[in-house]
Amino acid sequence: MGGPLSDPGRARSGYRPLSSAGEPMWFGPDHRMGPWSYGELIARAHPWPVSWLFPPRPGDPPRIVNLFAGPAGWEQGLRILDPRPGAFDVVGVEIGPDAAATARAAGHRRIVCDVRTLDPTHPALRHVVGLIVSAPCQVWTPAGKRQGRDERNIRLLEEVLSRAVEGSFGHWHDDGECDEAGTCTICCDPAWDGNGGWTGPLLSRADVREPIAQMSDPSIGLIAETVIWALTLTARFDALCWLAMEQSSALPHVVTDALRDALDLADWYSSDVRTLDAADIGLASHRRRTYLVAGRHQGVSLSAAQPADPMPARTAAQALGWRQGIRVNTRGNRSTAGGNEWSADATATAITGRSRSWYWADDPERRITTGEASLLVGMPADHPWEGSPSAQHGQIGDVVAPTEAARVLAQLVGRPWPEPVRSYLENLYSPASQALAAATDARLLTRRAAAAASSSPALPGLEDLGSLPAPAPTQSPRRAAGPGR
Repeated sequence: MGGPLSDPGRARSGYRPLSSAGEPMWFGPDHRMGPWSYGELIARAHPWPVSWLFPPRPGDPPRIVNLFAGPAGWEQGLRILDPRPGAFDVVGVEIGPDAAATARAAGHRRIVCDVRTLDPTHPALRHVVGLIVSAPCQVWTPAGKRQGRDERNIRLLEEVLSRAVEGSFGHWHDDGECDEAGTCTICCDPAWDGNGGWTGPLLSRADVREPIAQMSDPSIGLIAETVIWALTLTARFDALCWLAMEQSSALPHVVTDALRDALDLADWYSSDVRTLDAADIGLASHRRRTYLVAGRHQGVSLSAAQPADPMPARTAAQALGWRQGIRVNTRGNRSTAGGNEWSADATATAITGRSRSWYWADDPERRITTGEASLLVGMPADHPWEGSPSAQHGQIGDVVAPTEAARVLAQLVGRPWPEPVRSYLENLYSPASQALAAATDARLLTRRAAAAASSSPALPGLEDLGSLPAPAPTQSPRRAAGPGR
């Protein structure tokens, strides 16, 4: 412990993101762990949990980092797989304050900051075994003008992914002296034993990300954090066992191929990519997303996310308890090539952030409630969405469907998924849930009030421990990082 924790000043200076990942009850404020007081440990661990500075004890839950974590779709999926409290030790990173407040109100931990401001080599991440990444997807879709698909942007992204290998593992050096023995840092090292191996990082993370500045939209480069974090954690600690990524179904194959190539170069054992639709396993709306999974030391395949037996489709009317014949208007009097209505007697169209303005075509006063939109994407009717009504529906439109999270993560965390998902959906679309959803509309609650009512503990030390300096005021992280899911 002496090495990583030897410099308390390093943890106390610079940008300190808001965090609800602290664990004030882990041990008492007067307790000392070796030479460090509780306050010193908090300062060194920030913004991660104090317990993460120490090796997991037998029976402790797996530690998982969730980047671009959003309003807790992934965590809800983990709850489907194992509803026991504390079954998984997850900390999410999310720049959107409303989405972070939603997750925290639901009992999940969030670090509120730009993912790129955090250090993947932080000593608290030494024993992290799982990594989840849901970078913003608008740049690949019509809503983002498909800028991510531009050939020049893709070339720049491929360069970033290539640099990610150099910035984590470096280059592979074969046995014996190379052709550049006179200048090679490996060959010239008097301690070198002549065996092959990785050189170690040759670039800083700033150098790795440098080509992103040349992209037409910097948000395109956020998907590279998938590889930057996975490879840095692997090279530094080698505890990471698996990776799960969610993205738009419009993500080009050339990008997924480049992501997998980078993992392969870093000696990850296997990876797989597949586009899944949540409606195929019983969700009442279509949600087509592309998923990538990878195993560091084990084979993984998204074929395991396919049910052995067909799962019945659900219509929106069945899920919400509506009468037959209802059509939902999504665009008022405006008409588009895809139409401006959908039938509730079929599986609902993909729910977007604009669902706040959707209404029954034969009763314009009857709008879809927040609770009903929540059910359609697989979240509980009473999920505590925070922020303005528009912000709440925006989170609903962005969230990863928990049923999809469950079937993608099941093999990675060693849990079966078909029966838990079936049971979850039966309860989700029960008459009691339908009644709650119909009566649940957007509520206004300040973030301060949401934090006060949260069941997720706040990080101690910022106000409670007077011996620690308060975080220096900084400008808000760039909105280019966007909210996650």
